[in-house]
Amino acid sequence: MQNRDNEKLWETSPFSDEAHHGSRFPQMVRVADCTLRDGEQQAGIVFTRQDKVDIAHALDRLGVYEIEAGTPASSDEDRQAIEEIAGAGLNAKISALARGRRDDIDLVARTGAYAARLSMPISAIQRVNKLKLGDEEYLKLAREMTEYAKERGLAVIFSPYDTTRSELSLLRRLLEQFNRDKTVDRVRIVDTTGCATPQIIGFLVREMKKVTDIPIEIHCHDDFGLAVANTIAGAQQGAEYISVTVNGIGERSGNASLEETALALKVLYGVDCGLDMSKFVEVSHLVEERSGITLQAHKAVVGRGAFSHESGMVVAGLLKEPFTAESYVPELVGQKRDVVLGKKSGVASVDAKLKQMGIAVPSDALPAILTKIKEEAVRTKRPVSDSRLRELVGASVVSH
Repeated sequence: MQNRDNEKLWETSPFSDEAHHGSRFPQMVRVADCTLRDGEQQAGIVFTRQDKVDIAHALDRLGVYEIEAGTPASSDEDRQAIEEIAGAGLNAKISALARGRRDDIDLVARTGAYAARLSMPISAIQRVNKLKLGDEEYLKLAREMTEYAKERGLAVIFSPYDTTRSELSLLRRLLEQFNRDKTVDRVRIVDTTGCATPQIIGFLVREMKKVTDIPIEIHCHDDFGLAVANTIAGAQQGAEYISVTVNGIGERSGNASLEETALALKVLYGVDCGLDMSKFVEVSHLVEERSGITLQAHKAVVGRGAFSHESGMVVAGLLKEPFTAESYVPELVGQKRDVVLGKKSGVASVDAKLKQMGIAVPSDALPAILTKIKEEAVRTKRPVSDSRLRELVGASVVSH
């Protein structure tokens, strides 16, 4: 892939076409961002009304199709934030969560959101322990609530959560009922406890597609570190929507990361989610600041060290051809490449770093500077900062 200046943006595996043969990606995979609802459900996160509004505007600039803005029944502040977001004239559609209750649906309707996300557990372990509903009672309640939401003028996104631990026979009956009633606009597969594999998600999408033409959304948790892979597996079998969060925040181990999922779909599978990926870092930093959840330095795509290089052998190759060390250019996602000096650095790394900093030294002084850098890094167990590098360079040049 190349940009307008005919510069290559990424270099990926030549085996993609053969390996991905048989994929059933829809023409467009749309992002339904869940940062403001499930993201906030991560233990310890509290978004204020202003936080939610600011993040919603950032998501809109990013180009997400839909923003799941929260749960109006949870608090007055949450409801007011949803109302403000829904009335802000954003390009993104705004949805809000409701339990299988008329009063919850009424609250969603009053916010001005276009859609109610009806959240009703479908697995036996959830239904029995939370709602005490048998199969027939569940189907009856689903019919009543979806019909009521339609009467209130809302689009309906039905979320039979814990889908990945449900009984397939009941899920099929539910979808057949929706086909007859025409009361549901989308159905969300929810891997509530993050126990699914890519194969399970793909299987569920295929089975659901046999029963209904209603669009499918994928919502995965990351308890086994599989949320992104699972979400992509769902899209690969035809799911039209992906439910993701910025930085992958969410309950327990979090959700599928928006930036990782969308970038992988675009670069590795050629599937465009309609996002301005150069804004990934900007949006990530905003959510990091407002959530108080600090990103790991090596976090894929948006981590501060995602494009940092220290190994001398790696940097030497990078300076000649960046794709020897990277699959895609950092600018694609709003990042910058950085050469870090430390224990594993080489002479080429030092030379490149000094040139980047505008410091000229004789080439025969570089080995001595490198020795001091390595000694400093071992002593401090840290990379050498730019200010400390200047001091080491000064000492080395003088002694040289």
